Amino acid sequence: MSPGIGEESARDAQDPAAEAAEAAEAAEAADAVEPADAAGLAEVAELAAELQRVLLVSSRILRSHTASEAVSIPQFSVLAYLQRAGESTPGALADFEHVSPPVMTRILGRLEEAGLVGRAAHPGDGRQVRVTLTEEGLQVVLAGREQRDAWLRARLGEATPEQRNGVRDASTLLRQILIPPRD
Repeated sequence: MSPGIGEESARDAQDPAAEAAEAAEAAEAADAVEPADAAGLAEVAELAAELQRVLLVSSRILRSHTASEAVSIPQFSVLAYLQRAGESTPGALADFEHVSPPVMTRILGRLEEAGLVGRAAHPGDGRQVRVTLTEEGLQVVLAGREQRDAWLRARLGEATPEQRNGVRDASTLLRQILIPPRD
């Protein structure tokens, strides 16, 4: 049984050398754990930085394969959002794209001029504007996604079976680690 608060064990009271040796062992054990933890933390930080770089660059590459000479990456992103959402407001689109309302107004103006989106007054609140995707805009989204998917399929097709298995395993792990489950 260990001593209670304020009590000493018989060994501690009788042998200061044993107490010093025990303290030295505890300090050694703590030193042995700290570098391993520091090395582990450094490894995690290095892995996080590398993963962030790979995800950022791969995301940019994939987005670049959805854009065309007629539609920029931000414009395609707005079109793709509208294809998923059905309709939106300029303010919600600006928030989603992390741009100011004037920037979104310019993007929407160009998309409307190209016939890719339509704008109409909100039926319940005439002060608000609803933005919707036109049929031509939908075709641009579908073509951009197909171009992106074809590029990715070609890249994966060039990989060896072992590399594809590694990508599959990494994809599974990344999904488990980075993407929270939906309720």
